[in-house]
Amino acid sequence: MTNQHVHIMFGMEEQGILKAALHKAEIRHNHKVISFNDWFAYGPLKQLHLEEGEKQRTRWLSARLSNYEPLYTYNPDHQTGRVVETIQSLSEETNVTLWHGNHAHDQIGIRFVLSLLRDRKMNMKLVNPIQKESNIVGNVHTNPVNLAQLKASDYTPFLHKMDEFNLLTQEEINAFVLDWEQISNDPALFRIWENDHVKLCSEDALDQDLRNVIIEQSSLYPDQYVPASKVVSEVVRKREGYSLRKDFLEYRLRSLIQEKQLLFKGAPGQLHRYRVKWEMEEVI
Repeated sequence: MTNQHVHIMFGMEEQGILKAALHKAEIRHNHKVISFNDWFAYGPLKQLHLEEGEKQRTRWLSARLSNYEPLYTYNPDHQTGRVVETIQSLSEETNVTLWHGNHAHDQIGIRFVLSLLRDRKMNMKLVNPIQKESNIVGNVHTNPVNLAQLKASDYTPFLHKMDEFNLLTQEEINAFVLDWEQISNDPALFRIWENDHVKLCSEDALDQDLRNVIIEQSSLYPDQYVPASKVVSEVVRKREGYSLRKDFLEYRLRSLIQEKQLLFKGAPGQLHRYRVKWEMEEVI
């Protein structure tokens, strides 16, 4: 991979958009895009670069996320262990660019990757195409936090000025690696990006948001049972700055049902198949 430029992304959709941008910029031939198919904002991260660490994470996810199998295992080349192998096999002549947005998954991801490359003498850069000083992206007035919200044309200006971005210094890399070690070894299993820092939280950190939405929406339905899909979508909207995943919120809904804090009708496990009601009484 001598003289090759490798771009590291943290989502499959983002990868596809960047590949399209590289084609439009006519520089695709010597650029490779690597992407994880995971979501580091939740679940265990300890020793993730090792097989046992990945297995521990996989067990946690598969036991809690109803869509784990089809969503996270359909493409083996993008599973964490395989991507780690690919990254560790890069030659030191490879130029590496890590693309990230303003949310926990990407921010944790760049810290993870830099921990894998900490001892390598490579040219590495960080690029965040979501600029804090501007909320105009693609001629749309918005406040994006996730790179998947961008279009291929939004990446093009950055691709044309890659030489202008500063290389990461060893001191900066060390700071990111220290962050990774603290995050991955902490028992907290849910994380958000807040005030330019990864905030470590308990699994139930958003349970009150779920309850509030259920209470707010209940009057709109004759029996006060709110569609689970509506509850989750509203929390995602209200907390758009966190770039939340619906599968984690659906897991928390099921947890509240199991704890008998919610009544339900239907079949929990798929958002469109059940409805919920806030009721501090035992579910029969």
